[in-house]
Amino acid sequence: MDKHDIAKVLVSLFACLAFVCPSTFPTADVQDIRPLRTISLSQEEALILYASDFVVAEDGLIFVTDAKDCNIKSYDQTGKLIAVTGRRGPGPEEFSSPAYCDYQAPYLAILDFMKIIIYQRDGKGGLSRVDEIDCMACTSDIAIWGKNVIVDAYVAQQNNKYGLTLRGFGTRTLKGLLSLDRRYGFDSIGSYERNWKDLSMLTQQSGFLSVTGDHLYFVLDARMKITRVNIVNQEIMTFGKPSANYREPRINQAIRNAFANKESAPVAVERKKVSFITGIISTNEMIGVLFSNYDATADNWRLYMQRYNPKGELISEYHLCDAANYGQLYNYFFRDNILYVLSERYGDDSTDRYDILEYKIQ
Repeated sequence: MDKHDIAKVLVSLFACLAFVCPSTFPTADVQDIRPLRTISLSQEEALILYASDFVVAEDGLIFVTDAKDCNIKSYDQTGKLIAVTGRRGPGPEEFSSPAYCDYQAPYLAILDFMKIIIYQRDGKGGLSRVDEIDCMACTSDIAIWGKNVIVDAYVAQQNNKYGLTLRGFGTRTLKGLLSLDRRYGFDSIGSYERNWKDLSMLTQQSGFLSVTGDHLYFVLDARMKITRVNIVNQEIMTFGKPSANYREPRINQAIRNAFANKESAPVAVERKKVSFITGIISTNEMIGVLFSNYDATADNWRLYMQRYNPKGELISEYHLCDAANYGQLYNYFFRDNILYVLSERYGDDSTDRYDILEYKIQ
């Protein structure tokens, strides 16, 4: 074989690699977004034992739900602790395990075990409890819409099975918004039943909500399928697709066998190979889907965002610089085109370090 033959072989080989590599090891065309600033939450006056969620009010006040300490911790814009509300117990000013929360002035909604507690802020920034809504099966996100709360929780109603429901403040009315199969991004019960068990092996099946006007956007951590629901007339649109950095969860027989044999190690290894959707944000101009990838070098999870236009077309992908987390699911809050991300890492001593990073989303 002369050098010309060798050159032809190499050209053919590189052509094959150019075709194969983008689908196997995609080259990421990603824009970096750097934080405007970082707020370190003080651990001096009262320790955060487990920050399950947080919100940022219009005056910059930060409310953190602490599931282990069973309270709400309030911080100013510098990260200084301002107040601690509640304690463990069954009483009216007590919590069982405060988790997901949402804020739309003047209301703060907090999921606490099997109920959602609605607070209203007064003129001085204090909180007063105005309602308590039963929520038996809610283990995922909540979102406020007017004087209603949208809940990601299973409900059977009039022979229908819903994954998302709307519940009114003070009325106890319940309205189904999204069927269980559509919650997973499938368009039929058959597709849902064939796939949901596999999806549950690598993901936590956590759902995330964002409301803009009368539109609700929902995404599950397991699939890059965004569902838009018109809350008023319940028209539904589904869109979303993998991008350069999104590693779609795929189940093989080895994982199925590991689950059947209750072997956690193989599953833990596979989970670090896939992406986890960790949130969704929206405005009238865009929809953003947050997802994380494991970084073996840093031994933490890095944060990315897909950006779609209102037609459901993927238009860009971002890397949110400096965001790093123990686990794959990030806590976040979005208001006035600012994305707030809670980054949890080991501190210099025995306490954890909680930083809130602010990103401008154009």
